[in-house]
Amino acid sequence: MTWRWRVFLTCALGATAWLGAFAGQAQGADGQISGRVLDARTGQALPGANVWLEETQLGAAADAQGRFRIRHVPAGRYALHASMIGYRSAVLRDVQVPAGGRVELVIRLRPAVVQLEPVVVSATKMRQSVMQSPVSLSVVTAEDIRRRNPLDLKQALEMAPGVHFVGNQINVRGSTGFTFGAGNKVLLLLDGVPVYASDTGEFNWDLVAPEDVKQIEVVKGAGSALWGAAALGGVVNIITRDPTPQGRFRYTVTLGKYDHPAFRQWEWTDWGRLHYTRETLSYGKRYEALGVRLSLNRTMDTGYRQLGDAKKLGGTLKLDYHLPGGGRWTNYVSGSWISQGFFIQWKGQNHPYEVDPTQLSNRAHINQLSAYSRLTLPLTPSLAVQARVSLVRTLMGNQFGQPGAFNPAYGSGAEVQVDWIPGRKHSVTVGLQLQRDGGSTRYFGDHVGIYLAPYVQDEWRVRPNFRLTAGLRYDRYVLDGTRREDLLSPRLGLNWQPARRTAFRASVGSGFRAATIVERFLELEVMNFTVKANPALRSERSWAYEVGMRHYVTANWVVDASLFRTDYNQLIEAHLDLIRGNIQFRNIPRARIQGLEASSELSVPVRLFGISASVALRGSLTWMHHEELEFHDPLPYRPKLLARGQVGVLGRAWEVLVEHRYASKIDQVKIYPINQRVPMRFWDASLRLHWRKVGVQLACRNMFNYNYAPMESNLMPPRRWEAGFFFRTP
Repeated sequence: MTWRWRVFLTCALGATAWLGAFAGQAQGADGQISGRVLDARTGQALPGANVWLEETQLGAAADAQGRFRIRHVPAGRYALHASMIGYRSAVLRDVQVPAGGRVELVIRLRPAVVQLEPVVVSATKMRQSVMQSPVSLSVVTAEDIRRRNPLDLKQALEMAPGVHFVGNQINVRGSTGFTFGAGNKVLLLLDGVPVYASDTGEFNWDLVAPEDVKQIEVVKGAGSALWGAAALGGVVNIITRDPTPQGRFRYTVTLGKYDHPAFRQWEWTDWGRLHYTRETLSYGKRYEALGVRLSLNRTMDTGYRQLGDAKKLGGTLKLDYHLPGGGRWTNYVSGSWISQGFFIQWKGQNHPYEVDPTQLSNRAHINQLSAYSRLTLPLTPSLAVQARVSLVRTLMGNQFGQPGAFNPAYGSGAEVQVDWIPGRKHSVTVGLQLQRDGGSTRYFGDHVGIYLAPYVQDEWRVRPNFRLTAGLRYDRYVLDGTRREDLLSPRLGLNWQPARRTAFRASVGSGFRAATIVERFLELEVMNFTVKANPALRSERSWAYEVGMRHYVTANWVVDASLFRTDYNQLIEAHLDLIRGNIQFRNIPRARIQGLEASSELSVPVRLFGISASVALRGSLTWMHHEELEFHDPLPYRPKLLARGQVGVLGRAWEVLVEHRYASKIDQVKIYPINQRVPMRFWDASLRLHWRKVGVQLACRNMFNYNYAPMESNLMPPRRWEAGFFFRTP
C-alpha cells in the first residue's frame, strides 16, 4: 500500500469520525414523528419496516412491535414513506410537524402479490420510488427470488427485462457479448460496493446466496457518472438483507435431478447418478442497537457433462450497529470456495456432453473473499456523510492443468460521500472514490491499476412533479505507475409526472471501462489457440440516450416502455484469427446498439373453485439492432430479440408459476461461424405449497428438454426435476 493510499484512508476515516463527534451538536431539529407500522389485513405489527421522510436524511426502522420513532424533525410539512418486503409501499402526504411537537401515526401496509412500485437507490445513489427515476431500472425483489427458488444469483436475474446471459457473463441490452470471462461491460455491486475480480473483471455469482438478497436493482445504460469504472452498459446492485428485530431462522434445501438428454446416444455415463443438492442456512436478529446476520450455503453438483461437477461452499456475516442520533455502522464479509471442472467445448456434435480426453485435467479452484465497512452519519436533517472501505480477494488456480500458476488478486477501495439537501428544491451528492486493482500470475505478469475519482450530482426539483438530475465524474486511471488516462463522465436526466400514475423520463450519459489486466497482458495456450497480449488496448467508452415512460393503468397494473441508443467508442471484443489460431482482445473503433424495450406487470384477484387467489402476469420484450459501424456487421454473441413471460396463480398457501424465456438466434459468433444456431426457448414450471413455518416446491426446468448453445460447443442443461424444502421461523 503506497503512502498516498494510506493518507487518503486516514483522512477519510478521520474526517468521518470528526463529523460523527460533531453530529450530536449539529442536531438542531425539535420535532418528532412516531407510530406503528401494521399489516392492513391482519392488524399485526410489521417488524423491520422502513420509514423515512422525503427530502430529508431522516428515517427509522420498525422494532419487533412495529414501532418507529424519527427524532429531530424540523417544523414543517412532510411526505412520509413506508416500505416492507412483500407489501405495497405507502406514502402519507402533508404530515404536519409543529415546532417542538410530536406526531403519532399508524401506517397500514397492504400485502402485495407483485411489487409494482419498489423503492430503489441505484439510479441516483438516493432512496426514491422507481417512478421518480430518470433512467430505466428493473427490480428483482425478495419475493421474486423466493418464488423462483434459484440456485444462484445468475438464475435470480434471468427473468429481468433486457437481461441475457452468455455463459457466466451478463448482457444488459446487448452491452456484453462473450469475452471468455475477461471483463464485463456491466458493473456488479454488493450493497453499492464493487465486487468484480480485480485481475479478470469477472463476477462470482455464488458469492452471495439468493436467500440473503433483499432486492437486485438493474440500471440500464451507462452509469459511470455515479458508479465509475465498468459501468459502461449498466449497473447491477445486489442489496442484502438486514437483521430483523424479532429474529429469523431460515433453512432451505433443493434437490435436483438431470433428466436424460434429448437423444439417448448423447448419454456418456450412468445418467442415474447425475444430480445436484443445494443447502442454505441463515439466522438474523437485532439485539437493541446491534444487528447480526449469518448465512452458510453449500452446493454439490455432479454436472450433466464431463468436467461439469462442482463443489461450492459459501458464507456471509453482516454486523449492523445503530448509532445514537440515527447513524449506522455496517460491516459485511462474504466468502466462497469453489472446486469445479472446467468445460471448454464438446468433443463433437455427436458427443456434446463429453470433452476430448486431453482436457480431463482441466480444473478450476476459485476462492473469493469480499468485505466492506461503511459508516453513515446523518449530521443534520439535511446533511449526511458516509465513508466506506472495501476489499475483494480472488484466487484462481489449476486452470488448464497448470497448478500454482495464479497468485491472489486484490481489489481494495475507499469512498467518502456527502449528501446535502440545501433546500426543498435540491439534493446534492458529492463524493470521492479510490480504487486499486492488482493481480499477478505467470500468464500476465504483475500489474496494478489505480482509479481516483471525484463526482458530484444535483437533483433539482423544478416543480413538485418535475425533476432534473445533472451529474459529473472525473476519473484519473494510472496503470503500473506510468500509463495514465483521464476520463470524464457526465450525465443529465429528467423525470416528469404529469399525473400521479404517469411518469416520463429521459437521460443522456457517458460510461467508460478500462481494459482489465487479463485483457491487456494475458499470454496463454488453450486448446488449439494462443491467447496473445495487447498492452496497447485502449479504454472503451459509451454515450447512452434514452426516453421512456411508466404508467399505472390501475393500482395493480403497470406498463413501462423506453427507446434507447448507445454509441460505443473503442469497444473491446475478443478477436479470433482462425488461420493462425490466435485470440487477442482488440478495440472496435465504433459500434452502436439501439432498440425498444417494453414490460408490463398485472395482478388480478380471482376465485378458483370457491377459493380466493390472485393471478400475476408479467411480460417483457427487448428488441435491439446492434452493429459495428465500419463494416456494419452484427456484434458477436448478442441476440436481437429477448422476450420474458411469467404467469403465477397465487393462493393463500399455494403458488403455481409458469415461465418462458426466449432469445432470437445469434447472428454472429467467432469460433465456428458455419455451425447451425437456433433461438433460445426455455419453459419452466413450479408448484409451491407453504404453511406457517414450512414449505415445499416441486419444479421442472427446461420442461421440453430444449437444446440450446449460447456459445459454440456448449449446450445448456437438459430438463431438470427439482424438489425444494423450506423452514423458517416467523
